[in-house]
Amino acid sequence: MRSSGGASARALLALLAACLVAFFQTAPVHAQEHRSRVPIVGKLTSGNQRQAFSGKVQSVDLKQKILNVNALKGMDSEIFPVRKNVHVEDVDGRKMKLTALTPGMTVLIYYNQKSGERTVKNIVVLSSGKSQEKGGPAPSS
Repeated sequence: MRSSGGASARALLALLAACLVAFFQTAPVHAQEHRSRVPIVGKLTSGNQRQAFSGKVQSVDLKQKILNVNALKGMDSEIFPVRKNVHVEDVDGRKMKLTALTPGMTVLIYYNQKSGERTVKNIVVLSSGKSQEKGGPAPSS
């Protein structure tokens, strides 16, 4: 029973993420005005432009200024440098502190990649990850 609960929780999380992406792409302009710094994911390009990565926070090391995030799909893990001036907000646009990021949170990270160096500009917390922690660790595939 636990394995089906973990699978349904992952499916629900994937559905939530897809709905959020669709919402940001189809919301009226007046609804997006307060989020002017958050670009639409569908219009991101590679190169020296803004890029996005979504995943679950694996670890946060504020002393080393490093955020380790596992991809939502696949086995990829990415490491992002974070600074004090990084804007962190929840899905509703409410500001959060960088110290509020904890392992298990699902995040969308907007960053610039230039000359092999990443600069994180904005982190949007999609979910707190607390619902999955209650059910225990997710079963391995």
